[in-house]
Amino acid sequence: MVGDPREAVVEVTIRRARSADARLISTWRGMEELRRYQPLLPLPPGELRRILRSEGGASLDSERGRRITWILEADGTPAGWVSLSNIDWVQRGASLGFNVAPWAQGKGVGRRGVALVLDRALGPGRLRRVEADCGGGNEASQRLLERPGFQGEGRLRAVASLPP
Repeated sequence: MVGDPREAVVEVTIRRARSADARLISTWRGMEELRRYQPLLPLPPGELRRILRSEGGASLDSERGRRITWILEADGTPAGWVSLSNIDWVQRGASLGFNVAPWAQGKGVGRRGVALVLDRALGPGRLRRVEADCGGGNEASQRLLERPGFQGEGRLRAVASLPP
């Protein structure tokens, strides 16, 4: 569902992604607007269903799994995703990734969704470090990451090939 860009988002929530979300995530991954700043390879829904099923046993509470994905919802409508990947339970760290559907960008959906995931991930006895990569030209994502306290630690050159 595409929302009216003039409408403000009232509530942002997160829920664990499930295999039924595979088609939606596949659609998002294929959008040029979302692939502009990151190397999202288009994945068919069947492959995404397999990936999401493999995350089913992952848990921050029981320290299991290497990847967890949440769906962002804006006023109850799916609006993107946030994931923790490369979770290392020994060193207590992970990498953060996120994407916001074009209709929900600029409304605080990504900022609030990332904050909700970080609150869970960095809670007592959980992870100690979460890192995120951000394209140098992606100023909106840089600002989003600065709000909860991310700091630039360096510049990675030629980490991934992006579309021209």
